[in-house]
Amino acid sequence: MTEEEKKYKEELENENNGAVGNDENLADAGNALQAFANELGEHEKSKKKKFFSKFGGKSDGKAQKEVKELEEKVAKLEEQLKLKDEKIAELEGNVKSLVAENRNQKTRIENEFRSKIKFAVEDFFKEFITVKDDFDKAMEFIPKNEDAEKDSFIQGIKNLGAKFDNICNKHGLVCISSLGEKFDPAIHQAMSMINVDGKEANEIVAEYVKCYKLHDRVIRPAMVVVASGLPATKPEEPRAEEEKTEEKVDETPAETVEETAEQPENKEENGNC
Repeated sequence: MTEEEKKYKEELENENNGAVGNDENLADAGNALQAFANELGEHEKSKKKKFFSKFGGKSDGKAQKEVKELEEKVAKLEEQLKLKDEKIAELEGNVKSLVAENRNQKTRIENEFRSKIKFAVEDFFKEFITVKDDFDKAMEFIPKNEDAEKDSFIQGIKNLGAKFDNICNKHGLVCISSLGEKFDPAIHQAMSMINVDGKEANEIVAEYVKCYKLHDRVIRPAMVVVASGLPATKPEEPRAEEEKTEEKVDETPAETVEETAEQPENKEENGNC
């Protein structure tokens, strides 16, 4: 055998030995993979076994019972949550109503306080207007001539009356004249009703006492006389029969009158009382 044949033979043997080594390595890797796959299979089987042992097979009734109990607990919790929501809504409504009531009460108290301040002098003015009435009546008797215009005392009284009116207006006291106005039950008090020519019904023809208002409140109504709307009635003339009766009385004989006058004298002479 030549040297070349020997070398070729050695090379073939080396190649065969390398292929066998590679095959062994591949076989070892395949075995490892197979072992890992077997372990995974066993793990899955154990998981399935645990799952079925807990929820499946013979323990199915127990699982259903647990599920039912859980559903009941959830239903109770939902009911409690619903009741709490309703209670919260009720409390919110109560709080809102209390807040609104508190605001209304506060507003009402403030309005009452302002009204008391506004009409604090009402009692004083009710008594003061009686003095003002007397003063106005006295002013009506002041003579209206040149001498009165030059009289310093009369002018001083007029200025005093003007100051009274200014002070009253400053504090909200207003006098309302009613002559010629229509009757208004809010500010007028009818004392009587008369027939007046040329006056409409419910027209005021006379005023005893004037109306006074303090701000927007009537503290004294006006006492007035109201027209009925009918023409004034004239007194009836005496009838003719009454005139004749009077004439008959005047035509009484003079002799009868004289006899009547003499009778008492005769009685005194006879001693009768």
